[in-house]
Amino acid sequence: MASVVAAVFGSQTTAQASGTRIVRLSKVKVGGSHKFQLANGASALLFRTKAGVFAYQTICTHNGGSVEYFAASKLMVCGVHNASFDPLAAGKVVKGPDGSAATTIRALPSVKVKVAGAWIVLG
Repeated sequence: MASVVAAVFGSQTTAQASGTRIVRLSKVKVGGSHKFQLANGASALLFRTKAGVFAYQTICTHNGGSVEYFAASKLMVCGVHNASFDPLAAGKVVKGPDGSAATTIRALPSVKVKVAGAWIVLG
């Protein structure tokens, strides 16, 4: 069952302090992503590109809704009011809640991550 959940939703880990291992670098292919949870309970999503790794909290800055990543559109979208964010542009707002101006909410908060040897860790 766990392998089915991981295949559908991706795997998830919990990260606590700077240097805390999140996932092996080999488990996240270039162009891929990985869900993890911060010690404070906040969900986060990391991305790996040719240039490196970066991550954002997946809590919408409008009303606290859960934000999901859609690889086809390369956008992170809140399921509550459909605000969308561009993870490849510092988590900036593409569209505000219910189609309102992007200036009505803030970009997604970033999470510092880095590559340390064979691991992606909090940085």
